[in-house]
Amino acid sequence: SLTPNREIEKQVEHLLRQLTLDERISLLAGTGFDTVPIPRLGIPSLKMTDGPVGVRLAPATSLPSSIALAASFDPELIQKVAQAIAQETKAKGKNVLLGPCVNIQRTPFGGRNFESFGEDPFLAAQMAVAYIKGMQAEHVIPSVKHFAANNQEENRHTIDVLVDERALHEIYFPAFKASVKEANVWSVMSAYNKLNGFYASENEYLLKDVLKKRWGFRGLVMSDWGAVNSTVPTIKNGLDLEMPTGRFLNAETVKRALKSKEIGESNIDEMVRRLLRVMYVAGVMGRKFSENASIDTTEHRTIAREAATAGIV
Repeated sequence: SLTPNREIEKQVEHLLRQLTLDERISLLAGTGFDTVPIPRLGIPSLKMTDGPVGVRLAPATSLPSSIALAASFDPELIQKVAQAIAQETKAKGKNVLLGPCVNIQRTPFGGRNFESFGEDPFLAAQMAVAYIKGMQAEHVIPSVKHFAANNQEENRHTIDVLVDERALHEIYFPAFKASVKEANVWSVMSAYNKLNGFYASENEYLLKDVLKKRWGFRGLVMSDWGAVNSTVPTIKNGLDLEMPTGRFLNAETVKRALKSKEIGESNIDEMVRRLLRVMYVAGVMGRKFSENASIDTTEHRTIAREAATAGIV
Protein backbone atom coordinates (compact mmCIF):
# COMPACT_ATOMS: atom_id res chain seq x y z
CA SER A 1 0.00 0.00 0.00
CA LEU A 2 0.97 3.67 -0.19
CA THR A 3 1.51 3.95 3.56
CA PRO A 4 5.09 5.12 4.19
CA ASN A 5 7.56 2.28 3.61
CA ARG A 6 11.20 3.05 4.38
CA GLU A 7 12.54 0.46 1.93
CA ILE A 8 10.43 1.73 -1.00
CA GLU A 9 11.23 5.38 -0.21
CA LYS A 10 14.95 4.50 -0.19
CA GLN A 11 14.69 2.86 -3.61
CA VAL A 12 12.69 5.80 -5.00
CA GLU A 13 15.26 8.35 -3.77
CA HIS A 14 18.12 6.22 -5.09
CA LEU A 15 16.53 6.14 -8.56
CA LEU A 16 15.65 9.83 -8.45
CA ARG A 17 19.30 10.74 -7.83
CA GLN A 18 20.41 8.75 -10.88
CA LEU A 19 17.94 10.34 -13.29
CA THR A 20 19.20 13.23 -15.41
CA LEU A 21 17.09 16.39 -15.62
CA ASP A 22 16.03 15.47 -19.17
CA GLU A 23 14.95 12.01 -18.02
CA ARG A 24 12.98 13.43 -15.11
CA ILE A 25 11.20 15.91 -17.40
CA SER A 26 10.38 13.08 -19.84
CA LEU A 27 8.50 11.31 -17.02
CA LEU A 28 6.08 14.23 -16.57
CA ALA A 29 4.03 13.41 -19.70
CA GLY A 30 2.78 10.39 -21.59
CA THR A 31 3.13 9.10 -25.14
CA GLY A 32 -0.50 8.34 -25.88
CA PHE A 33 -1.50 5.63 -23.42
CA ASP A 34 1.96 4.95 -21.95
CA THR A 35 4.51 6.80 -19.86
CA VAL A 36 8.13 7.09 -21.01
CA PRO A 37 10.35 4.16 -19.95
CA ILE A 38 13.97 4.72 -18.83
CA PRO A 39 15.58 1.38 -19.80
CA ARG A 40 19.07 2.23 -18.49
CA LEU A 41 17.66 2.39 -14.94
CA GLY A 42 15.12 -0.40 -15.36
CA ILE A 43 12.13 1.98 -15.18
CA PRO A 44 9.26 0.50 -17.22
CA SER A 45 6.39 2.47 -18.69
CA LEU A 46 2.97 2.56 -17.19
CA LYS A 47 0.77 1.04 -19.89
CA MET A 48 -2.79 2.26 -19.66
CA THR A 49 -6.12 1.12 -20.99
CA ASP A 50 -9.53 2.70 -20.72
CA GLY A 51 -12.28 1.33 -18.49
CA PRO A 52 -14.14 1.14 -16.21
CA VAL A 53 -16.74 -1.47 -17.30
CA GLY A 54 -14.17 -3.88 -18.72
CA VAL A 55 -10.95 -3.46 -20.67
CA ARG A 56 -11.54 -1.23 -23.66
CA LEU A 57 -9.40 -3.38 -25.94
CA ALA A 58 -11.43 -6.00 -27.81
CA PRO A 59 -11.85 -8.89 -27.43
CA ALA A 60 -12.60 -8.73 -23.70
CA THR A 61 -15.40 -9.63 -21.34
CA SER A 62 -18.17 -7.03 -21.31
CA LEU A 63 -19.16 -6.40 -17.70
CA PRO A 64 -22.35 -4.68 -16.52
CA SER A 65 -22.18 -0.89 -16.38
CA SER A 66 -21.17 0.71 -13.09
CA ILE A 67 -24.68 1.99 -12.39
CA ALA A 68 -25.95 -1.60 -12.66
CA LEU A 69 -23.13 -2.82 -10.40
CA ALA A 70 -24.06 -0.20 -7.80
CA ALA A 71 -27.67 -1.38 -7.94
CA SER A 72 -26.51 -4.74 -6.54
CA PHE A 73 -25.48 -3.03 -3.25
CA ASP A 74 -22.90 -5.83 -3.03
CA PRO A 75 -19.27 -4.73 -2.42
CA GLU A 76 -17.96 -8.33 -2.48
CA LEU A 77 -19.41 -8.81 -5.95
CA ILE A 78 -17.92 -5.51 -7.16
CA GLN A 79 -14.53 -6.65 -5.86
CA LYS A 80 -14.80 -9.88 -7.90
CA VAL A 81 -15.79 -7.90 -11.01
CA ALA A 82 -12.78 -5.59 -10.57
CA GLN A 83 -10.44 -8.56 -10.14
CA ALA A 84 -11.72 -10.05 -13.39
CA ILE A 85 -11.19 -6.72 -15.18
CA ALA A 86 -7.67 -6.51 -13.69
CA GLN A 87 -6.80 -10.01 -14.93
CA GLU A 88 -7.91 -9.04 -18.44
CA THR A 89 -5.94 -5.78 -18.18
CA LYS A 90 -2.78 -7.80 -17.52
CA ALA A 91 -3.59 -10.22 -20.35
CA LYS A 92 -3.57 -7.19 -22.68
CA GLY A 93 -0.07 -6.29 -21.43
CA LYS A 94 -1.33 -3.25 -19.52
CA ASN A 95 -0.81 -2.26 -15.89
CA VAL A 96 -3.16 0.72 -15.45
CA LEU A 97 -6.96 0.69 -15.83
CA LEU A 98 -8.57 4.13 -16.08
CA GLY A 99 -11.37 3.70 -13.55
CA PRO A 100 -13.43 3.58 -11.42
CA CYS A 101 -15.49 6.62 -12.39
CA VAL A 102 -17.11 8.04 -9.25
CA ASN A 103 -18.69 11.26 -10.49
CA ILE A 104 -22.15 11.90 -9.10
CA GLN A 105 -25.16 11.64 -11.41
CA ARG A 106 -26.33 15.22 -11.03
CA THR A 107 -28.27 15.42 -14.29
CA PRO A 108 -30.06 12.68 -16.27
CA PHE A 109 -28.43 14.04 -19.45
CA GLY A 110 -24.87 13.13 -18.38
CA GLY A 111 -23.58 11.11 -21.33
CA ARG A 112 -21.33 9.01 -19.12
CA ASN A 113 -23.69 8.48 -16.19
CA PHE A 114 -23.64 4.71 -16.79
CA GLU A 115 -19.89 4.69 -16.02
CA SER A 116 -20.37 5.89 -12.45
CA PHE A 117 -22.17 4.51 -9.41
CA GLY A 118 -25.22 6.79 -9.26
CA GLU A 119 -26.32 9.81 -7.30
CA ASP A 120 -25.72 8.66 -3.73
CA PRO A 121 -22.33 9.70 -2.26
CA PHE A 122 -22.26 6.90 0.35
CA LEU A 123 -23.12 4.13 -2.11
CA ALA A 124 -20.65 5.48 -4.70
CA ALA A 125 -17.93 5.53 -2.02
CA GLN A 126 -18.56 1.92 -0.95
CA MET A 127 -18.60 0.68 -4.55
CA ALA A 128 -15.40 2.59 -5.37
CA VAL A 129 -13.57 1.13 -2.36
CA ALA A 130 -14.57 -2.43 -3.35
CA TYR A 131 -13.61 -1.86 -7.00
CA ILE A 132 -10.19 -0.42 -6.09
CA LYS A 133 -9.41 -3.20 -3.60
CA GLY A 134 -10.24 -5.85 -6.21
CA MET A 135 -8.05 -4.23 -8.84
CA GLN A 136 -5.08 -3.50 -6.57
CA ALA A 137 -5.17 -7.07 -5.23
CA GLU A 138 -4.17 -8.06 -8.79
CA HIS A 139 -1.39 -5.41 -8.87
CA VAL A 140 -3.17 -3.36 -11.52
CA ILE A 141 -3.22 0.40 -10.92
CA PRO A 142 -6.71 1.95 -10.89
CA SER A 143 -7.12 5.67 -11.52
CA VAL A 144 -10.20 6.97 -9.72
CA LYS A 145 -11.80 9.73 -11.81
CA HIS A 146 -12.59 12.55 -12.58
CA PHE A 147 -11.51 14.76 -9.66
CA ALA A 148 -13.74 16.71 -9.25
CA ALA A 149 -17.26 17.93 -10.05
CA ASN A 150 -17.19 16.53 -13.61
CA ASN A 151 -20.88 15.71 -13.36
CA GLN A 152 -21.95 16.63 -16.89
CA GLU A 153 -20.48 16.09 -20.35
CA GLU A 154 -21.86 19.28 -21.90
CA ASN A 155 -19.00 21.80 -22.39
CA ARG A 156 -16.85 19.68 -20.06
CA HIS A 157 -13.59 21.20 -21.36
CA THR A 158 -14.57 24.79 -20.62
CA ILE A 159 -17.31 24.89 -18.00
CA ASP A 160 -16.60 26.52 -14.65
CA VAL A 161 -18.47 24.49 -12.05
CA LEU A 162 -19.36 26.63 -9.03
CA VAL A 163 -19.88 24.54 -5.90
CA ASP A 164 -19.71 25.62 -2.27
CA GLU A 165 -17.52 23.84 0.25
CA ARG A 166 -20.34 22.00 1.99
CA ALA A 167 -21.75 20.50 -1.23
CA LEU A 168 -18.26 19.44 -2.31
CA HIS A 169 -17.56 17.62 0.95
CA GLU A 170 -21.02 16.13 1.37
CA ILE A 171 -21.84 15.16 -2.24
CA TYR A 172 -18.94 15.32 -4.71
CA PHE A 173 -15.92 14.37 -2.57
CA PRO A 174 -16.97 11.34 -0.46
CA ALA A 175 -16.24 8.68 -3.11
CA PHE A 176 -12.81 10.20 -3.80
CA LYS A 177 -12.06 10.56 -0.09
CA ALA A 178 -13.01 6.93 0.59
CA SER A 179 -10.88 5.82 -2.37
CA VAL A 180 -7.87 7.49 -0.74
CA LYS A 181 -8.59 6.87 2.95
CA GLU A 182 -10.22 3.41 2.86
CA ALA A 183 -8.93 1.79 -0.34
CA ASN A 184 -5.49 3.48 -0.41
CA VAL A 185 -5.90 4.05 -4.16
CA TRP A 186 -2.67 4.35 -6.15
CA SER A 187 -3.74 6.97 -8.70
CA VAL A 188 -6.27 9.79 -9.11
CA MET A 189 -7.29 11.38 -12.43
CA SER A 190 -8.08 15.10 -12.57
CA ALA A 191 -11.10 16.40 -14.48
CA TYR A 192 -11.44 18.64 -17.55
CA ASN A 193 -13.67 21.30 -16.04
CA LYS A 194 -12.85 24.29 -13.91
CA LEU A 195 -13.92 24.19 -10.30
CA ASN A 196 -14.66 27.59 -8.74
CA GLY A 197 -12.57 29.48 -11.29
CA PHE A 198 -9.56 27.19 -11.77
CA TYR A 199 -9.05 24.18 -14.04
CA ALA A 200 -9.15 20.93 -12.06
CA SER A 201 -5.69 19.93 -13.36
CA GLU A 202 -4.10 23.06 -11.89
CA ASN A 203 -6.45 23.59 -8.97
CA GLU A 204 -4.46 24.18 -5.80
CA TYR A 205 -7.47 23.72 -3.52
CA LEU A 206 -8.39 20.39 -5.12
CA LEU A 207 -5.03 18.76 -5.70
CA LYS A 208 -2.80 20.19 -2.98
CA ASP A 209 -5.03 21.37 -0.13
CA VAL A 210 -7.69 18.65 -0.15
CA LEU A 211 -6.23 15.61 -1.90
CA LYS A 212 -2.60 15.69 -0.85
CA LYS A 213 -2.58 17.65 2.43
CA ARG A 214 -5.98 17.03 4.01
CA TRP A 215 -6.46 13.43 2.84
CA GLY A 216 -2.74 12.56 2.81
CA PHE A 217 -2.73 11.11 -0.73
CA ARG A 218 0.80 9.91 -1.61
CA GLY A 219 0.14 8.44 -5.06
CA LEU A 220 0.07 9.71 -8.63
CA VAL A 221 -2.22 12.46 -9.94
CA MET A 222 -2.66 12.18 -13.71
CA SER A 223 -4.68 14.42 -15.97
CA ASP A 224 -7.62 13.38 -18.07
CA TRP A 225 -6.69 13.23 -21.76
CA GLY A 226 -6.00 16.82 -22.85
CA ALA A 227 -7.12 18.35 -19.54
CA VAL A 228 -3.89 20.29 -18.92
CA ASN A 229 -4.02 23.99 -19.82
CA SER A 230 -0.74 25.45 -18.54
CA THR A 231 2.84 24.67 -17.59
CA VAL A 232 3.70 26.58 -14.40
CA PRO A 233 0.33 26.45 -12.53
CA THR A 234 0.00 22.75 -13.40
CA ILE A 235 3.46 21.94 -11.99
CA LYS A 236 3.04 24.11 -8.89
CA ASN A 237 -0.52 23.15 -7.98
CA GLY A 238 -0.36 19.39 -7.64
CA LEU A 239 -0.59 17.52 -10.95
CA ASP A 240 2.10 14.84 -11.49
CA LEU A 241 1.53 13.52 -15.01
CA GLU A 242 0.11 15.08 -18.17
CA MET A 243 -1.76 12.71 -20.47
CA PRO A 244 -1.82 11.80 -23.29
CA THR A 245 1.31 13.77 -24.32
CA GLY A 246 3.39 16.69 -23.09
CA ARG A 247 1.60 19.58 -24.72
CA PHE A 248 2.42 21.76 -21.71
CA LEU A 249 4.84 19.56 -19.73
CA ASN A 250 7.63 19.04 -22.28
CA ALA A 251 11.38 19.67 -22.23
CA GLU A 252 11.16 23.12 -23.84
CA THR A 253 8.38 24.59 -21.67
CA VAL A 254 9.59 23.02 -18.41
CA LYS A 255 13.19 24.16 -18.93
CA ARG A 256 11.96 27.67 -19.73
CA ALA A 257 10.01 27.70 -16.44
CA LEU A 258 13.10 26.45 -14.58
CA LYS A 259 15.28 29.12 -16.17
CA SER A 260 12.85 31.89 -15.18
CA LYS A 261 12.76 30.40 -11.65
CA GLU A 262 8.95 30.14 -11.76
CA ILE A 263 9.45 26.51 -10.69
CA GLY A 264 12.38 24.63 -9.15
CA GLU A 265 13.82 21.17 -9.73
CA SER A 266 12.25 20.17 -6.40
CA ASN A 267 8.81 20.57 -8.04
CA ILE A 268 9.81 18.13 -10.77
CA ASP A 269 11.40 15.71 -8.29
CA GLU A 270 8.17 15.50 -6.28
CA MET A 271 6.15 14.69 -9.43
CA VAL A 272 8.61 11.96 -10.48
CA ARG A 273 8.83 10.66 -6.90
CA ARG A 274 5.08 9.96 -6.90
CA LEU A 275 5.24 8.14 -10.24
CA LEU A 276 8.15 5.94 -9.09
CA ARG A 277 6.50 5.29 -5.70
CA VAL A 278 3.38 3.94 -7.41
CA MET A 279 5.50 1.76 -9.72
CA TYR A 280 7.21 0.21 -6.69
CA VAL A 281 4.07 -0.19 -4.61
CA ALA A 282 2.13 -1.76 -7.51
CA GLY A 283 5.07 -4.04 -8.27
CA VAL A 284 5.54 -3.03 -11.91
CA MET A 285 9.31 -2.58 -11.49
CA GLY A 286 11.11 -5.40 -13.28
CA ARG A 287 8.07 -7.63 -13.54
CA LYS A 288 6.13 -8.94 -16.52
CA PHE A 289 2.38 -8.82 -16.12
CA SER A 290 1.59 -12.47 -16.66
CA GLU A 291 0.36 -14.03 -13.41
CA ASN A 292 -3.43 -14.41 -13.21
CA ALA A 293 -3.72 -12.92 -16.70
CA SER A 294 -6.71 -14.21 -18.63
CA ILE A 295 -9.45 -13.01 -20.98
CA ASP A 296 -13.07 -14.02 -21.43
CA THR A 297 -12.78 -17.17 -19.33
CA THR A 298 -15.76 -19.22 -18.17
CA GLU A 299 -15.17 -17.75 -14.71
CA HIS A 300 -15.27 -14.17 -16.02
CA ARG A 301 -18.47 -14.87 -17.96
CA THR A 302 -20.02 -16.33 -14.81
CA ILE A 303 -19.08 -13.21 -12.83
CA ALA A 304 -20.54 -10.98 -15.58
CA ARG A 305 -23.81 -12.92 -15.51
CA GLU A 306 -23.94 -12.92 -11.70
CA ALA A 307 -23.31 -9.14 -11.60
CA ALA A 308 -25.93 -8.47 -14.29
CA THR A 309 -28.50 -10.52 -12.39
CA ALA A 310 -27.68 -8.83 -9.07
CA GLY A 311 -28.11 -5.38 -10.64
CA ILE A 312 -31.67 -5.95 -11.84
CA VAL A 313 -33.90 -4.07 -9.41
